[in-house]
Amino acid sequence: METPSVSGIGRISTRPSERETPMTLLREPAVAAGESTTQNIPIGFRQGGADDCGTGAAPFGRRLRDLRLRSGLSQKQLARSSTLSVRAIRDLENGRVRHPRADSLRLLADALGVTARQMSRLANDHSLGLLTGAAEPAVSGPLIGREQEVAALTTMLGAEHHRLITITGIEGVGKTRLALEVAHALEAAEQSTVLWLPLDDDRLRGGKPPLGAPEQPPWMREDVHRGPDVRRRLAETIGESNSLLVLDGARPEDESADTAAQLLAVCPRLRILVTTRNPVDMPYDTLFPLAPLPVPSSDTEPADLDTVASVALLLAQTKRIQPAFRPNSQVLADVARICRALDGLPAALESAAHWSLIYSLRQLAHQLTVEPLTVARRPRGDHQRLDAYASVQHTVATLSGRQRDLLATMSLNTSRETDGYWSVPEVADEMGLPAADCADDIYHLVILGILRRVDRHDVAMFKVLNIVGIAGQHAIAGRNDLAGQHTAA
Repeated sequence: METPSVSGIGRISTRPSERETPMTLLREPAVAAGESTTQNIPIGFRQGGADDCGTGAAPFGRRLRDLRLRSGLSQKQLARSSTLSVRAIRDLENGRVRHPRADSLRLLADALGVTARQMSRLANDHSLGLLTGAAEPAVSGPLIGREQEVAALTTMLGAEHHRLITITGIEGVGKTRLALEVAHALEAAEQSTVLWLPLDDDRLRGGKPPLGAPEQPPWMREDVHRGPDVRRRLAETIGESNSLLVLDGARPEDESADTAAQLLAVCPRLRILVTTRNPVDMPYDTLFPLAPLPVPSSDTEPADLDTVASVALLLAQTKRIQPAFRPNSQVLADVARICRALDGLPAALESAAHWSLIYSLRQLAHQLTVEPLTVARRPRGDHQRLDAYASVQHTVATLSGRQRDLLATMSLNTSRETDGYWSVPEVADEMGLPAADCADDIYHLVILGILRRVDRHDVAMFKVLNIVGIAGQHAIAGRNDLAGQHTAA
């Protein structure tokens, strides 16, 4: 689902500090006598307000207390694990100390399992900006080649008439990574609260948190299972706060379109960003198809190769894994071949970089001509990430019969272009169909992210991604076999 933490969309750990022992935790209740245990609304949703819930504490003290209680710690335990005094913890929570020192914030962050930046946000009267228990996606370096997409999405989400946007595309194209960058940009620019709900994690759907993440609140698990009360709870939680809700990895059964419509109707300052491979039922005017990164053409000069986004990404990932890596002109030519074969899809390029630990880039380039899926898949030692293109066959299988026929035509036949690009009229002529029907099908395939588009001589041209023709060939062949059986019958 690409491990440094992304600022602002962090993960709260509810595990007590390792310095505490289970026996100590059992002897010392987290809630002292007289403390309220009411915690109906997760912290990190509401912006700081004047209401102090009757405790008389300043916003930071109130939020620190909430966070301590959610971590299951008493004041004494937090003091011990942070090396601060119990009196210091009490003074902070009671609002007597309104401007804690930086080293105190760092010690508290470490003891409570949050990042230093999140603790700083709490001290500066901002919310944590996350769903408690929702694990953030992992990233492996800076975002490369998506500057225009980040700028476009942040601009649209900053406008009143673009409150819902759906990023679509094939698996491995970088939808989640782009959403993270956009969320971070909006949070930094507007100090808005980011709420991240990962819908594509099977462990989350089964009621279990992702590996290494704390247990989700019951209402969050209900959301994944479309509980009847969840939309109301979300609406009450978000209220009129300036928030961005990210529904990452939405599937048709999640009813994301209905959830988004209802939340937007009652939360006036809410914006929603959805990522999905299958945007069924999502409004067409919200779709933002994410294309693969540009790949170098066969006539790109060697000196210009590292200016192409896919090449820059593969070089950066390889250098991250092998700091001594220094490409020469021959190696750059191999890198260009790999980028073209892997369609410029970030997840596949990252996998190739991992394989460069045991194969040279020349070997990888050759392997792609023999068994491309072995390069595109993740090494078996990485159990946190799915293989790139793991869902391609399923995506192809969901297409209509005519769409699969079109895909087969564009994959297997020779176009007038030597590199396999087709225009809509050419596909229509080849298949003997009206151009309008072909245009509808090609539009759907572009939205799903399985076609690459280029403009040549003022004409839009389309090509099936290499990996789709390989990973999806069984689904395509299944359609053709079925058609042959019907003809024989």
